[in-house]
Amino acid sequence: MTPAQVWKSAPRTEGIGVRARDFNRAGSTRPQLTCRSPGFYTPGVTADDAALREINRLVTVARVVSNATHDLNNMLQVIGGNAELLALKPGTAEPRRVQAITAQTGRAAAALDRLLSYTRPAEAGRQSVDLEGLIDVSLALRDFTLHRAHITVTIDRVSPAPYMVAADRRLILQVFLNLMLNAERALAGRDDGAIRIGLAKQDGACVVSFADNGPGFGADALARLADRPPPPLTATLSGLGLRVCLGIAGQHGGALEAANAPEGGAVVTVRLPALA
Repeated sequence: MTPAQVWKSAPRTEGIGVRARDFNRAGSTRPQLTCRSPGFYTPGVTADDAALREINRLVTVARVVSNATHDLNNMLQVIGGNAELLALKPGTAEPRRVQAITAQTGRAAAALDRLLSYTRPAEAGRQSVDLEGLIDVSLALRDFTLHRAHITVTIDRVSPAPYMVAADRRLILQVFLNLMLNAERALAGRDDGAIRIGLAKQDGACVVSFADNGPGFGADALARLADRPPPPLTATLSGLGLRVCLGIAGQHGGALEAANAPEGGAVVTVRLPALA
């Protein structure tokens, strides 16, 4: 067993994109949400106008963020390039500050690149995906918030790497980000918040678990997750994250399980077929 690794955060840029699917009003006085992904929302699930407006707003935000990221990257290249030229100039005053500018522009560019990789259109088909690498990306995207909230993240690698699956990389990243966000909300206001991420291989599957030391799931939350069909969407889109994760896992031939740990806190486990 590999010793647990404590992930240390440092302030960085954060962000998340959300993408919606098709909408269909045919044969109904209320909008209906449909989805091309098996195991997610089935045709006929109703959503009120406020929920549809919120989904449309999030889709628009993702597109605007993508364009803004390109512009910011161009600005950072100019700043970083001039800092490098200044560092090469003989007799430059405050060389340590020039080096700090170069280093920070590099960090900012890397953060924007991670954000852009999540908001840009997905590539067709599935690829070989390293789940451990996606965990690192999801932590980097939530770095600033985790640092500010004093949440400690520990990664337990129960089985030897790699943890490879055939998957849509962006969809699995969406699952991990959703589970991170759920854990962060559960730990809001605590000074001792902790998230433990487990990586293992069992019975031909890669298993990733997210456990926190928050209050755990209420009985109603677990019951809603098991509802068939799912309840209507609300304006706040509450409860949507876990259902999205459940559908994505099923779409990849896997499964998602949500439960309360015996010692307290919530545990969500994602199982995906491992590549041979």
